[in-house]
Amino acid sequence: MAAGPRPGPGRAGVAGVSGAAPDLIAGYLEELYAGLRVPAAEAELIAAEAEDHLRETAAVGMEIGMTELEAQQAAISSFGPVRAVVRAHRRRTVTVGGAAMAAWKLAALLATTVGVGGLAGMGIFTYLLRSAPGGPGPVPTVVVVYAAMAVGGLVLLATRRLTRHRTPGRDPLSPGATASCFLLASAPLVALIVRFIVSGVAIPIAPAITVSWMTPLSDGSVSAAPLVSGAVVAGCLAMAAGYGLQAALRRAWRRPGSGALCRVLGQADRGGAGRAYV
Repeated sequence: MAAGPRPGPGRAGVAGVSGAAPDLIAGYLEELYAGLRVPAAEAELIAAEAEDHLRETAAVGMEIGMTELEAQQAAISSFGPVRAVVRAHRRRTVTVGGAAMAAWKLAALLATTVGVGGLAGMGIFTYLLRSAPGGPGPVPTVVVVYAAMAVGGLVLLATRRLTRHRTPGRDPLSPGATASCFLLASAPLVALIVRFIVSGVAIPIAPAITVSWMTPLSDGSVSAAPLVSGAVVAGCLAMAAGYGLQAALRRAWRRPGSGALCRVLGQADRGGAGRAYV
């Protein structure tokens, strides 16, 4: 349901913006408010934040020599078309399709992370066996399994990306949610590693391969389980850090007033101010 006409006139602009010229910002805000499909109170808040941002941006434009009309036009242009801003503020609704796309992405990322982590762990295991009699020996079957998981995960990511191109709209799995999922996935793995070290209980995702040797020249013992699971945990933490950083950058970009002068000057914004209030 649309928010309807905005109650009352727009709030007064900041110092330096007079009412002599046509108030393009007021008209833009009326159109924005009428197009928002959110509760009236939320629409009023969005419009108020947009007005603050537009008035401040217009004031900066006037300070660098623009006329009032030019400054308002530049502020509106940098903020983005009303349709794009309205689309950005559409409420997220959980649908079967959205949940399926989110699960698809998460499964693909986890499969790729486990596969690559398993290959890395087995690579370290093989390297540590260089001093064992007979060397590392034949390639374990589990290496093929990890390679298949990594390739399968990448294929799933590629096919999902192609599907997303044909299905416009927001990605149902946000960077913050993805980072949280990987943090949650790494926690039980760390617990399993600790349990393996303390009591020797096998780790489900890691092969129970242990090689011990003793010769006149060297002796030692290497287990694949903690190496593989440790590499997988490192991969999960790296994914969590990467998506967490992406989420933090998005939040920083959404902060009102960021980069106002650059948007007035038109420096590669592409309507970024409109996205600033997503």
